Amino acid sequence: MPAPFKQITREQFAQLLSTFPFKRKINAVHMHHTWRPNHAQYRGHDTIVGMWRFHTETNGWSDIAQHITIAPDGSIWLGRDWNRAPASAAGHNGNAQAGPFMFEMIGDFDEGRDLFGGPQRETVVDVIARVQQRFGLPPGTLQFHNMMSTKSCPGTSIDFQDVLQDVSQRHQELMSSARAVPRGDGPFPADQVELHRVVKEAIASLQEGAGLAPDPFDAEPCAHGPSYAEAAGRANARGGIPASSRGNKFSAFELDAMRPHIVNLRKGQFSSSGDWTTSEGDVDAIFDQHLPAALKAARDRERPLRLMFYAHGGLNDEASALAGAHARIDWWQSNDIYPIYFIWETGLGETLGQMLEGWRQRRGAGRNVFSDHVSDPLIEAFAHRTLGVNLWDTMKTSAERASASNGGALYVAEKLAAFIDQHKGEVEVHAAGHSAGAIFHTHFVPCALARGVPRFDSLHLLAPAVRADLFRNNLFTHIGAGQGVENLTVYTMADSFEKDDNCALVYRKSLLYLIYKGLEFEVDTPILGLERCLRSDADLKRLFGLAGAKPVADVVWSDNQQERGRSASRARTHGGFDDDSATMGSIVRRVLGKQDADPIIELPRDGRAARSADLWQAPVDEWDDVGSDGWQQPVSEPAWAQTTSGWDTAYSAPKPQPWSGPGARRRALCVGIDDYPTSPLGGCVNDANDWGTALVNLGFEHRMLLNGAATRAAIMRELKALVDGSRAGDVIVFQYAGHGTSVPDLNGDEADGDTPGTDEAVCPVDCDSGELLIDDDIGAIFSRLPDGVNLTCFFDCCYSGTISRMAYGQGTATRPAGARARFIQPSRKLIEAFTAKRQAGAGSRSVSRAAGVAMREVVFSACLSSEVALENQGHGDFTRYALQVLKQGTAGLSNADFAARVTQAFGRIPRQHAKLYSSESSQTLALLQPLGAPQPIYADAAAAHMA
Repeated sequence: MPAPFKQITREQFAQLLSTFPFKRKINAVHMHHTWRPNHAQYRGHDTIVGMWRFHTETNGWSDIAQHITIAPDGSIWLGRDWNRAPASAAGHNGNAQAGPFMFEMIGDFDEGRDLFGGPQRETVVDVIARVQQRFGLPPGTLQFHNMMSTKSCPGTSIDFQDVLQDVSQRHQELMSSARAVPRGDGPFPADQVELHRVVKEAIASLQEGAGLAPDPFDAEPCAHGPSYAEAAGRANARGGIPASSRGNKFSAFELDAMRPHIVNLRKGQFSSSGDWTTSEGDVDAIFDQHLPAALKAARDRERPLRLMFYAHGGLNDEASALAGAHARIDWWQSNDIYPIYFIWETGLGETLGQMLEGWRQRRGAGRNVFSDHVSDPLIEAFAHRTLGVNLWDTMKTSAERASASNGGALYVAEKLAAFIDQHKGEVEVHAAGHSAGAIFHTHFVPCALARGVPRFDSLHLLAPAVRADLFRNNLFTHIGAGQGVENLTVYTMADSFEKDDNCALVYRKSLLYLIYKGLEFEVDTPILGLERCLRSDADLKRLFGLAGAKPVADVVWSDNQQERGRSASRARTHGGFDDDSATMGSIVRRVLGKQDADPIIELPRDGRAARSADLWQAPVDEWDDVGSDGWQQPVSEPAWAQTTSGWDTAYSAPKPQPWSGPGARRRALCVGIDDYPTSPLGGCVNDANDWGTALVNLGFEHRMLLNGAATRAAIMRELKALVDGSRAGDVIVFQYAGHGTSVPDLNGDEADGDTPGTDEAVCPVDCDSGELLIDDDIGAIFSRLPDGVNLTCFFDCCYSGTISRMAYGQGTATRPAGARARFIQPSRKLIEAFTAKRQAGAGSRSVSRAAGVAMREVVFSACLSSEVALENQGHGDFTRYALQVLKQGTAGLSNADFAARVTQAFGRIPRQHAKLYSSESSQTLALLQPLGAPQPIYADAAAAHMA
């Protein structure tokens, strides 16, 4: 709702709650604090307007995040329409059918700041209890923000159990008291005319937000950010919205907050390009400006300054590593630990994942082929004789170079030594590395010791992928009191869990086993993180006390069923350690010198570990199963692992969609190409993987063609198989992310089109040799579509249009810095090669038709013909927003609804507009449903949006 916002009392809220016409089921209550503004900064209505401006103009959301805001005086400010999902916490916002009721409290309730008490606390407890009783919910459905995120919100001074006890007591009071407001829409007593008027106005005010576009599924307020009022003021002073709020993953304020904690490296050197750069000056600022300020704060609390140098695993690319740092920085600091993250831009996971997928596609076999004794040895041999060894060696070289001459980590070590020398006795140094991050620290720690850092108080290696001989040569002699590394702890899985893990659901053991058997130059090279290697090495057995002697260092085996304590670890996947609450809590307790029962700020267990444990593909968001609203549980395995043959095998979705016709099958072909020889892209493979994951969660079987596998011949072959193998009732999808282009029309069928004399084309990986896939080719395949089949296409490329009659334009939209357009300007050489191929008979016969008239396919294009399709932060903008809409549920969505919501998701000033190309009758059909499915109830409204 826009300003002015309405302020009501607690009693008025109670009556409003019982009267409001809810269309959305409330299944939880989410509790937040604003952090900024705090109590002293609260200015009544101006503060609420400031929050609204921040959420809409800076974050780009459709409305203020929260349903209500509770002021320090206990009064309540109305906010977002109560029938709309809030922007509360990533993956927990619900949708228009069901989800949480979310409120924010004005104040900073971290320890030592604002007091959570008085009228404000009374209102908070009353609101929680009344909302829960209105929907028949128990007190335990209250959720703090920090239970769903790594942020400290609603404040480190607020104890959940204390609040829950107060809420339970309020439940009893309401049930026994005649003052409890009855549910229902009954008439007001005669002496409550004023209350009736206030509530009626409040309902009208809240409903002003009806019809606004849904916000991204991962939207949540930023804790420990700038003042809302300040942020809104800055945006207004600049006369617009900050550029960083559109297209960049992090806002300018988040970037500013992260910079004192990030050192970005590329091939061992400071990174001077990409989404995040680091220079010597940036490192100087950390040690000359930010750390002295942190040291002063530590002195005030009579504590040492504890530094944690963290190195992520080798599977992470820059974007995911930055996201991981962003999610953890506040958590470390809430435990009085100052983190510094080495982001060393490896991104090995995607490449290895593609390699494994390539092996699977070559085998062409189903689930019964994959086993420890059959497929795994073949995969190990395949990895060893192909690029696997070189890829792994390149990544290890990057880790080594960082601490060598002129390396970025070497510069950090020198600055660290000087800082400690200047502040003797006041600084502790700790380090942690996950997977290949252990390789990074096996070089960095001895480098820092050699440069004058007196000691590392602790070193924590999580599932270390470092060779045992490298560890022995570089670190072994430094372990122990007075040796340089006072305390070493290795966290790794017991061998049974290593063998129960998998790599990309193709290799049926952990990454450490794949390294051990396939990625090192010598097969069976001992790896520090493998239990079998630790127990077979006499030196390592003595070090970790595995031979009966007193240990010099500790090893923690996971899963040891311990939820909390110095030696707790519940990780069951190689990639899951740094997201495991038990493991990370153990590290914090060891750094702080705390015992098992001592309290710390625990890492929230919010499902993040399950989503990020599989680093071979984009994270999968956990969708709650709330009934008939279309949300579904994720599928544990891709479809190819659940079927034993090709396209013609009937596929039963793990959970049916709201409507499913007899014998209906769901099948998809996903194509993503980054590795163009002359015009490489950076987000198309990510897009294809994300589409594949989303479609699997909607019950689709899917096939992937990525990079080198996506030749013209392969795309044509798989697309023909997809269409020809379909039958009435099926739903099939063709998704493409890559370059688009236009070439001369050689058969004269484009004389009267939008772009006379040209054919529009998508660009396979071998397009430079003339192997283009033009609209005529695709039209010929689509013309064979059997009756009764729903074919839907998603195209994230420039000028994609109707695919069978592609639109084309010069793209007048302004391209933001760092963004790339998915369009190849055809060179003379390419056109000549294409012409030669076609004249030699390589082309398909054209299929002419007027766009939008005889079309049976439904095509979603990333942009209008006058725009360009952009990619940022490793993903296409269209894909990012389309999947956000898709993940909110498909129930009740027509094709036209979907296109409208995707464009709305781009925000108020979209750089591109998703376009639906289809016959008029197809616009109102249910999205991704069999053609006989009932018409969506909102189809007419959506069609009006498209008019």
